[in-house]
Order: sequence, then C-alpha cells, then structure tokens
Amino acid sequence: MADGGRFKQLNFCAVLVLLAMVGVLIAAAAIDWYGYSNTYDLEPLGTGASVVTGSIEVNKTELVYTLSGRTTNTEVNGIENNKFEEWDSSFSSTRDLFALIQAFVLIALILSFILLFIFVLLFADAVRNKILFMAGMTPLRFFYFAIVFVIIVSLVIAFMALVGITDAFSDDFPVCNMGPCKRFRDSNTASLGQQTVNGQDYLLERTESWGPKAGWFCVLAIIPLSILLAFIVVINKFPIPIDSMSTGEAL
Repeated sequence: MADGGRFKQLNFCAVLVLLAMVGVLIAAAAIDWYGYSNTYDLEPLGTGASVVTGSIEVNKTELVYTLSGRTTNTEVNGIENNKFEEWDSSFSSTRDLFALIQAFVLIALILSFILLFIFVLLFADAVRNKILFMAGMTPLRFFYFAIVFVIIVSLVIAFMALVGITDAFSDDFPVCNMGPCKRFRDSNTASLGQQTVNGQDYLLERTESWGPKAGWFCVLAIIPLSILLAFIVVINKFPIPIDSMSTGEAL
C-alpha cells in the first residue's frame, strides 16, 4: 500500500519541478533564441607612451532572432538604432522554423501548466480520492506519464529544430556569405588593412560571431527537469483511498 505522506512529498517535488519548468518556458517563449553580430574595430598599432591604448568601435550590427521576429540593432559612432520585424513571406524558411519551435514550446508550456494545476489539486485528499475513483490508479498514472512524455518530446524537437537554422538561412538567402549560412555557431576575425586617424595608426578588424542565445539554452536546461519529472511520476504511487480499503474495491 502506498504511503500518503510519501506521496505528498514526491508530489511536492513534482510541483517544484513543474513550477521551474513553467517559469523557464515562459521566459524561453519571450527571449532571444539566435543572434549574429558583425563589428568593425580599430586596433592601435605601434608601441611607446604616445601610442593610444584600447580599440575603437567603428560600427556594429547585431541581428537577434526571437520566436516572433527579428530585431536589427545598429550602432555607428555611438548612435544606436533598433528595428523589429515580424516574420513574413520574405523570410519563409526562417519563419517556418521559428513557428515550429514556437509551437512545441507552447505545447510543452501548456501541458506543464495543466500538470501543475492537477498536481496541486492532488494535495487535497478529497479531490484526489474522487479522481482516483473516477479514473482508477493505473490509467491515471499512465495518463500523467503520457503527458510528461509529450512534454519531453516537444522540448527535444524545439531544441533540435534550431540546428536547422543554417539551412533556413541558405534557403532564404541563396547568395549568402555570412557565417550563420555555413555553421550553426562560430566566430571569426579578419584584418581589413591599416588606417591613420589623427596621426595614430590603426588596424581595421572585422569580427563576426553568431550562435544560439538564452532561449535555446533555457529549453536545454528544462529537458533534464522533464526527465526528472517523468521519474517522479513513475515512482510516486497513489495512496489507496480509505473507502477503497474498507470496501475492497479495486482501483
């Protein structure tokens, strides 16, 4: 016979895990998922006391991708400009990729919230007993595990789908020489020649960097939590209701 105290302890652990999952998934749905940065810097040349120290940022362009669109951040001579674009037909492959990711993130979020609501209700003995008498122990545990399994699959799909952004960029921009069209994550620096500014010699350098951002890592962090949740659901057996013990009714 399952112990009621142990059930509530494990159920409490499941609620904590679900609270963390819901919170992180809400954040993942709103924050950045991918980014590309292109920066031009002037690096001082020469040695001696008269040489200027520290690089000078000439301009910077950053593309930030979220589930709802793309933001272009530019900075030239200290002047910043930001422009947000929702996904449209001009970015069809990229739009479809992020729509897929968004769909599975929302599936995981909604199912996690439903489970959280149900597991909170299970702390009340009367509510738990009613649910058990209506559904039965085994079908109910199978139902919970099935939901957790769908959550895990949704998270894995959302996580792995972003790797396809390189192909999406290549489809949307057939003539693309940017790094993200070639590799999922990387950076490189190229020297573009020497320039003289106010009598000081500088080397102009271009630095590109790109790769996944916080939203992608949020989903990565939740996957182990969802597996832990599945383990808790498997080992946490419902305590047999008092009415069932007195009547001998099988659940």
